[in-house]
Amino acid sequence: MSRPALAAELASEHQTALYGFALRLSGDPSDAADLVQDTFERALRRLDGLSPGTNARAWLCTILHNLFVDRWRRQSAQPVHQALDERILELPQAEPEPLPAWVHLGPDQVWRAVGQLEEDLREAYLLHVADGLSYQEAGARLGIPASTVGTRLLRARRKLRELLGRPAAEEQR
Repeated sequence: MSRPALAAELASEHQTALYGFALRLSGDPSDAADLVQDTFERALRRLDGLSPGTNARAWLCTILHNLFVDRWRRQSAQPVHQALDERILELPQAEPEPLPAWVHLGPDQVWRAVGQLEEDLREAYLLHVADGLSYQEAGARLGIPASTVGTRLLRARRKLRELLGRPAAEEQR
């Protein structure tokens, strides 16, 4: 019998049994299929070593078993690599940060603080925030440059942060 014909006969006759054996050894269908393929590749290269009357299934199972042991030894000798996604899950959870003070503020407190602003800051703030005017439009109404409106808004926001931050800090004590 020719070499290709013998190889095809071995594959068709023993593939199912070899796959079952490989699946029991590896526990993974993909690895089992790879083992069977590698077994047939190695057997094809050493087909001359198969003498007539030899149990072909036992010969193929021996090749498969040796391939499995070789792979297992090679994998156990390599360092274990863990995916970064799995490592992140192992990190301890950070304690939640306390809620910022502005979360506890009501509209009355904010309007009261706006009322405490100096008049020029309050006017610029109300025109821009409450009326929705741009810096240029607010500047035209107040008769000042847009850059001055921006400066007054910056100072008004800082003052509001100071005014609104103090009561929240006192409540937490």
